[in-house]
Amino acid sequence: MSIDRAKLHKIYRYILDWFFPNRCPRCRTHIGWNEDFCPECADSMEIYEGTADIPSVDRFTAYCVYDRNISPVILRFKHTDAGNTYYAFAKRISMALERADMRSGIDCIVPIPMSGSSLKKRGYNQAELIAKELRYMIDVPYDNVLVKIRDTAAQKTLGREGRSKNLKDAFAVNPKYGNIKGRTFLLIDDVCTTGSTFAEAARVLKENGALNVYAASFAKTPNKHKSTPEEIPEAEYEEQTEALRNSVSDYIDAP
Repeated sequence: MSIDRAKLHKIYRYILDWFFPNRCPRCRTHIGWNEDFCPECADSMEIYEGTADIPSVDRFTAYCVYDRNISPVILRFKHTDAGNTYYAFAKRISMALERADMRSGIDCIVPIPMSGSSLKKRGYNQAELIAKELRYMIDVPYDNVLVKIRDTAAQKTLGREGRSKNLKDAFAVNPKYGNIKGRTFLLIDDVCTTGSTFAEAARVLKENGALNVYAASFAKTPNKHKSTPEEIPEAEYEEQTEALRNSVSDYIDAP
């Protein structure tokens, strides 16, 4: 007898909600066990309708625009894995994939990897948490097909050219995965800015025989915008980040 893992996962989330009530990742309002954002926060997100020409990536999509409205949620996700964020991001990515007609023909979901030292410091890879949830929504397995083989500087501190150089040869195919020739992969990350991370990951997959490489993120900086998160003054960015760090314990312990 086959096991419907998607249904089992829904039951797990339903039971989990009894002990840890589900919350909107943005405003922390209590929401239903199978909801991602509250209606108000969902309506406040600007749908991403741009295009992204990312080298080695055959198709790309994102759910919303990465702006001041949504950046606090993404920053909080980089400081704690508590709450509903990874489920919410996965659900919206699945909607973006449906909208872009990108859900068919995918053999495996691949989260953008972190280096061993970064993973040890943070304790989790947010892209992997999203991929784990997304697999139930689009009925495609996920695996850590890629590994990050060296530490790199923080991408947010670099320009477009610096980001590409920073990630050069930082990824490799995981020897535990096996042969990837002729397969189609979907790369997943929480946010895409210049596309450099997706480009380098896709390059490695293509050079090792992947047939197609798609990419998707929850948020994407607009191609042309006067107030993207990258243009937020550094002092304001650091102040916002520090405030989010201080709120993490409140976010976890809130009733």
